[in-house]
Amino acid sequence: MSNPDTPPLLFGPYTAPDISDGWLVDHVDGSIEVGGWTNAPIPWPRRKKTGKHSLILCGDLIRAVMMESSAAVQHHWGVSEGTVWKWRHALGVGRVTPGTRDRLQTETGVPPEAAARGRKAAKSPEARAKLSASKTGKPAHPNTKSALLRSAKSPKPAGWGRRANQWMQDAKRNDTD
Repeated sequence: MSNPDTPPLLFGPYTAPDISDGWLVDHVDGSIEVGGWTNAPIPWPRRKKTGKHSLILCGDLIRAVMMESSAAVQHHWGVSEGTVWKWRHALGVGRVTPGTRDRLQTETGVPPEAAARGRKAAKSPEARAKLSASKTGKPAHPNTKSALLRSAKSPKPAGWGRRANQWMQDAKRNDTD
């Protein structure tokens, strides 16, 4: 019998890749020599290197990262939340996957149609105006203010302005959807 606290895999089964020649192609780092297997609920090949061994992002693991909830990937492959975030970032996957959406619906009990209506209503001009009015005239929390000032004054990496401009343009495009 399965543990009710174990996040389910909704889009499996997932099978490990064939490592007959001892090498796999990692989605981020290219060709990697296999150094062994993890002892997670779903055993997966890990890279051979000195220090901490990490999983090779390939095959069905890519499919799982793109489809399953972060909690499910963390549990079944034995990785951290930060690792799943890095993988999603490398694969261009957003914060909400089909598995995440299902998990949120199950935990909150809010039907998907109602959640979609709520997201749409929150983006309406009336809702944005109401939120803006509720914040107008109220000072920012001292920690928020000091963190924003530190961030604004800190040196930025090369190409930061171009990337920030792109993020803002993408956000504007997504707000109109």
